[in-house]
Amino acid sequence: MRNFVATTSLALVLSTGAFAQDYPQMSVRYANFLPEGFTTSVIDQFVADEIAKRTDGKVRFEMFHGGTLGGPAEMVELVGAGAVDIGNFPVGYFFSQFPVSGLADSLPIIFPTAEAAAQVQKDAYEALEEVRAEFDAANLHPFLYRGLPQYRLLCTKPVKSLADFNGLKVRTYGTFHPIVFTTFNAVPVNIELGEMYEGLQRGTVDCAYLNYQTAALYNLFEVAKFASDAEFGATPLFLTYVNKDVWEAWTPEFRALFDEVVAEAEAKAASEINAAEESGLETLKANGVEVVAFEDQEKMEEALPDFLDLWIEHLDKAGHGEAAKKHAAFVRERLAAYQQ
Repeated sequence: MRNFVATTSLALVLSTGAFAQDYPQMSVRYANFLPEGFTTSVIDQFVADEIAKRTDGKVRFEMFHGGTLGGPAEMVELVGAGAVDIGNFPVGYFFSQFPVSGLADSLPIIFPTAEAAAQVQKDAYEALEEVRAEFDAANLHPFLYRGLPQYRLLCTKPVKSLADFNGLKVRTYGTFHPIVFTTFNAVPVNIELGEMYEGLQRGTVDCAYLNYQTAALYNLFEVAKFASDAEFGATPLFLTYVNKDVWEAWTPEFRALFDEVVAEAEAKAASEINAAEESGLETLKANGVEVVAFEDQEKMEEALPDFLDLWIEHLDKAGHGEAAKKHAAFVRERLAAYQQ
């Protein structure tokens, strides 16, 4: 019996050692366009730290926060070409390159919660070949499916009704989000996150279109003192991507470990992002921001088009009609199941 235990213990040690040897010695460059202190950046760092810990330091992620290796507009090319191993960006910024897969990040007034947004986006990648094909064409392997809570407005003037939208200059992005505001005679202005502070300060925009935690992170309470509680829908957070050649070069054992850590990171993000939203609102209030009740939420939603139908029409003109119908039907089905 003693010999059996000793032999078994030795086999366990040897097998554990052999398993550890399967992790390659490497350094991975990980570019994050958001500042280090943002909630999502903390999740990125969690992935890096856990990978280092679970590989006994063999795999180390070099973190570059705050766009130091390039902004979101550059990251598709940087990661796809292998200049950066891992990077993140919102696909909604690149409608022409990701027309089908960009649905989730492209549309307002669709997702009720951050959790629903993240799960539906992840399900679509796993279920729809048309979605995967666009990422493959860009040489990207996506990971970290997360959601952000309801988009709202932070403004330099009170916005409490649809009448207040008239002539309002709103920082927005993409193809479809601006339609929310042009429908009510507001003026959409497409600028990046890092330009919002100066835009509000100089009057280039009257309102920033974002959630509370992002407004607090960028200290927008210093230049905009009115938050509207109007709801424009939760949204999937930007995905993060590994260069596909890098991903495929990793050993199966390391890919399995990576997926395990990422799954834990996604669960961690779900609770922490919601907590950060509450904290962000409190930060805004503590710095003199008044939350203005929006009186016309139902009226606004009734007046807006069905954005999934609008998206299908847009993609049909670009030759992606069938893929768009398939993706939109999938989203409707998953949302219906989620809300039951």
